[in-house]
This record gives sequence, C-alpha cells and structure tokens, in this order.
Amino acid sequence: MTPTSKPQTTRNRAGFTLVELLVVISIILIASTILFTAGSGGKGVSLSSSQRIVSGIVKGARAQAVLKGAETRIIIYNDLAGDPDKYRRYFGIVYWGTDSNGDTGWLAANKGTLLPDSIYFDPEMSKDYPTGSTMQLDYPRIRVGNNTDPTNGGGEEEYFYYTFEDNGVLGNEFANAWLALRAGVLKPDGDSFQLDFDDPEDEYLRAALILRRGGSTTPVNDPELVKKN
Repeated sequence: MTPTSKPQTTRNRAGFTLVELLVVISIILIASTILFTAGSGGKGVSLSSSQRIVSGIVKGARAQAVLKGAETRIIIYNDLAGDPDKYRRYFGIVYWGTDSNGDTGWLAANKGTLLPDSIYFDPEMSKDYPTGSTMQLDYPRIRVGNNTDPTNGGGEEEYFYYTFEDNGVLGNEFANAWLALRAGVLKPDGDSFQLDFDDPEDEYLRAALILRRGGSTTPVNDPELVKKN
C-alpha cells in the first residue's frame, strides 16, 4: 500500500531572504548611479574613468622605469596655445634613454592618453605637488631630437611631470604628492581659451590619487578632501 503524501504547507515568512535583500540593494545602487550620471551630465562617470586611467598610467610609468632601468616621467600637457583639446587632459610617459641613432635624451614610452571630455588635471589642488615641475618636450617621439635636457626637456611644448627613479620608486620630491582631477570647461577668451572650474554643477566633481614612494596609488574620492592647499 502506497503511503499517502501529506500536502505541503506554506510557511509564513517573517522577512526577506538574503537573495531578495541583495536584489533590492542592487536595484538601489543602479538607480543611484543613473540619477548621479543624469544629474552631473555624465561627468561623474568620466571623472571615475579618468581616475582609473591615470592609475593605470602611473603603474605603466613605474613598470617602464624598472624595465629600462632609467628615470621615467608621467607628463601632462600644459600648452594652451599649442593644442587646447589636449590642455591638461593629455597624459604620456617618457624615459631617459638612447635612440637608434645613438642620441641620448627623453624618449616616448607610449603615444599618450587623452582623458574623457571635461576632466582636467588641476595642479593647484594636487597637494604637495612640487611647484615649478614643468618641462619642455617634443612628444611623442621615438627619436631624441631636441629632448636632450635631463631636467627641462629641451623641446617646444610645456608639460607638468611626476618622476620615477630607475628602480621604480617615486622621486623623493614627488613622494605622497597628490594628482588631482576636476570637471571643468574650456571657454574661449579672446584669441585664446580659459579653463573654468566655477560651474556650480561641477563644484564637487573632483577626485585625486596619492602617489606613494613605492609606486602604489591611493584613490581619494571624497571631494571635501580634494581642496586647495
């Protein structure tokens, strides 16, 4: 004789399951992201992307210094009269080496990277950044050309820079210096342009990376911490 199966009873649930809670949290996070992006015109996403891009550039510069056993610099375009589209948005890597002609000087390690629109390097908010750390370069080049000055470059266009030593550690003067990024607008100003950070909607769209002596980076995402010295 076959035993008769008892009908299953449905238990009353006192609360949400863990899976349900995770689903709710995910929905809230997605909604928050959409609202943040819409409210900032997409600049919030661009700022986060820029922070990740620059972090990758820092790692690349350190690796290049170790690979070549040579001083290596992260460079940031600062020649407003030369190419406004690249102004404080164009990052590159150069190292001190010898080209195929036997000339020694600064050589390009990459072709450079342009940050997303409306995101700029801000030296004034880059705490402990050494004042006057600029150099003149012709970049990108696989030949030394005029880039023969070990300190000042020797080329035509101006760049900010951060230095890695030949063993991959950050230069002493740059240790724990910040690299600040901000949302801004490049506006026409007569025959030139002016970088404007004064839009109220962009006031809190700022982030930074702290460059450590050993070559690691610490992200700073609280806009209240990213302020002028």
